[in-house]
Amino acid sequence: MRWNSAVKPSNEARSHRVVPRFGRRVTELQFASLRNGILWLSVLSLAAVVGCTDRERSNANVASSNVAVPRAKCGPHDRPEPALQGQVPATVRQQGPFTGFRCNLELVSQIQDEGAGWQSAFVTDDAGHMCAYHDTSPNVAGRKHMGVAVIDATDAATPKTVGYLTSPAMLDAAETLKVNAKRKLLVAVFALGGPAKPQFDLYDVARDCRFPRLLTKSELLPSTSAQPPLRANDASFSPDGSMLYATSLRDGVIQAIDIRTPESPKVAATWSMPFNQRTSGLSIRADGRRAYFTLFGEGSAVPVSAGSRRLTNGLVIADISEAQQHRSHPQVKVVSSMVWGDGSASHQTLPVRIGGREYLIAVDEGGSGYPNASGWRAACNARQPAWSMARIIDIEDESRPRIVSRLQLEMNLPQNCDQVLPDLTGLTGFTYGSHYCSVDDPRDATILACGYLESGIRVFDIRTPLRPTEIAYFVPPSVAAPVPGSVNNNATASGRVDHCSAQIWADRRSETMMTTCQDNGFLVLKFTNAAWPPP
Repeated sequence: MRWNSAVKPSNEARSHRVVPRFGRRVTELQFASLRNGILWLSVLSLAAVVGCTDRERSNANVASSNVAVPRAKCGPHDRPEPALQGQVPATVRQQGPFTGFRCNLELVSQIQDEGAGWQSAFVTDDAGHMCAYHDTSPNVAGRKHMGVAVIDATDAATPKTVGYLTSPAMLDAAETLKVNAKRKLLVAVFALGGPAKPQFDLYDVARDCRFPRLLTKSELLPSTSAQPPLRANDASFSPDGSMLYATSLRDGVIQAIDIRTPESPKVAATWSMPFNQRTSGLSIRADGRRAYFTLFGEGSAVPVSAGSRRLTNGLVIADISEAQQHRSHPQVKVVSSMVWGDGSASHQTLPVRIGGREYLIAVDEGGSGYPNASGWRAACNARQPAWSMARIIDIEDESRPRIVSRLQLEMNLPQNCDQVLPDLTGLTGFTYGSHYCSVDDPRDATILACGYLESGIRVFDIRTPLRPTEIAYFVPPSVAAPVPGSVNNNATASGRVDHCSAQIWADRRSETMMTTCQDNGFLVLKFTNAAWPPP
């Protein structure tokens, strides 16, 4: 079977200068459909990229404008950043315990407990209880509680931890921890640190979200020589809650899981990406017929031994109608794809409507170079961002997606590298940069709230997608003692700035947000100075 081999190249924002040396090529993307132990292979073409000569230009990569989004205007009682937007300067880090920054956001309540992991999820049950869930770091010595924390946040001023979910997948839920709002289902798929067989746990949180009811605890696929064990990196429900899609970054595999009967989930298809192409996050359109897969690849500042630069970082828009219609052996068809070189490790996609028009939020985990001192310097020397950012992509014409804005802070700008690099002396991996973003309402989004790791929680007004502005931020303080359930300072209190990585729940009526940062745990924040909602 062969699908959809013609994929039109995509455009990015035409208003930006185009960087030379980048072009396109066509590669193959294989998706495998698994049923009854028999493997059917299908091949389709996916627009990817290959290097060109320095004289060639392409819209496959567009230079980031060396301008940050306008800074938030803080109130008289705030504690604003003293240096660059998004920066915790080395001088501040060296003065002792970092006490945090805030602008138009104040802390309402907090449950630090043993800290938090990578992801948070939120739901309101049929009785009106508001619940929050967050993962914690697995297998850390000295833990009192393992697994996913269950928080009753009905009264945001006095949230309470009511328990922990300790079924196998919840012990290492990480970024797969998700809630379906329609059917009120909570899921986790054992993450990359999981056992030899993948574990899939599904809970009912409709009746009382404070006490989730386990529906299934299932090993989805056995470990065999023909089908290696799959461990999930991220997961996404179809909006109607009939399907769950889970990605395995390491294996480049996507599982489509039929959960119409939650007590007996079935793997409807396994779609595989060949040629060492990987995918991390994914999201599903409101009608369940489109998927937005990340292309987890390298940026333009990664050195190559010979030949031209090949861009592999971006996203794919795919038709998954057959899976949504629950057909046998569902196939997936590429609608379009795009790549960019001013970021790497494409991590999250989020479809939204802004002013009645369709957009996609795309979030990278890395900058254009490797996440270490030499990689950051290489990116700076190439005049490319060394740390990641979110971007807004117009998908009104889904065959020709185009980037319309980049939500980069002053710390992202290459011309500021000499001021930023001393902050990160001796550090590697996650430091500054984007990780997960959320909107207040995907049907009519007004703000984008993002965890920007050591730049804290950043909130942007996106009502004008071509000209987003920052309206608020909250950079939490460093911890004074180890936090064993954190993914950051879990063994020693090094004084390192906390990492805000999880998704965020924002409520217009109460003007509050809920999220987690890894050392500081669960946080409830309230907007001040009439920063949001808009009049």
